Amino acid sequence: MSFPDLLETHPGLGEGIRGKLTANQPLSAVTWFRVGGPAQLLFQPADEADLATFLSRLPEDIPVLPVGLGSNLLIRDGGLEGVVIRLSAKGFGGIEEVGNHRLKVGAAVPDKRLSEAAAKAGLGGFAFYTGIPGGVGGALRMNAGAHGTETRDRMVELIGIDRQGHRHVLSNADMNYAYRHSEAPKDMIFTEAVFEGEAVSEDV
Repeated sequence: MSFPDLLETHPGLGEGIRGKLTANQPLSAVTWFRVGGPAQLLFQPADEADLATFLSRLPEDIPVLPVGLGSNLLIRDGGLEGVVIRLSAKGFGGIEEVGNHRLKVGAAVPDKRLSEAAAKAGLGGFAFYTGIPGGVGGALRMNAGAHGTETRDRMVELIGIDRQGHRHVLSNADMNYAYRHSEAPKDMIFTEAVFEGEAVSEDV
C-alpha cells in the first residue's frame, strides 16, 4: 500500500527543511518488532528549529504522530496516514551536565543511556531507568517509572514544540503527573528536558 506523496500534494512543505523527509517509508524499519506498513511521510528533523519550522507550515488537517524509539509500538500493516515524526539521535540525543546536580537531556536519548550518564556524572536517583526499554521523550509523556521512582521525581522542566511550531517551557507542575500519565497537550512534541539527581557520596 502507498499513500499520495505529501511533498507533491503540498508544494513548499519541505522547502528549507534540513532533516530527512521520506514518503511512504515502511515503519517496520523503525520499530523493535520490525512490523508495520508505511508512514505517508516520515520526518526526521535535524534539530528543534527544524522541527518547529516544519510544524508551523504543516496544514492542521494532516495528522501527526511522534514515535520515539518504537520499543513498545505496533504499526498496522495498512500504514499510517499523515506525518510520522522520529527524533534523531544526532539532533536530539545529547546529554549535558548543567550544574546543581542537573542534566540536560535530549528526547531521543534511550532511558538506559540516561541512567548510565547520570552514574558517570556521580548522580543518584536514575537507576530505575536502566530497565525501561524506551526513550526520554516517551518517559516524559507517560511518566515512566520503576522500583518506586518515576520520571516526575527527577524532571525539572522540559521543552516542547506544539502543532503550530511554537516553543514552550513546561515545569514539572505544568505536566500534572499521575501514575503513567501526564496532562501535557496531546499535540506537543518534547525535544529535551532538565533532570535533577542526588549527589552520590564517595565515602565507603
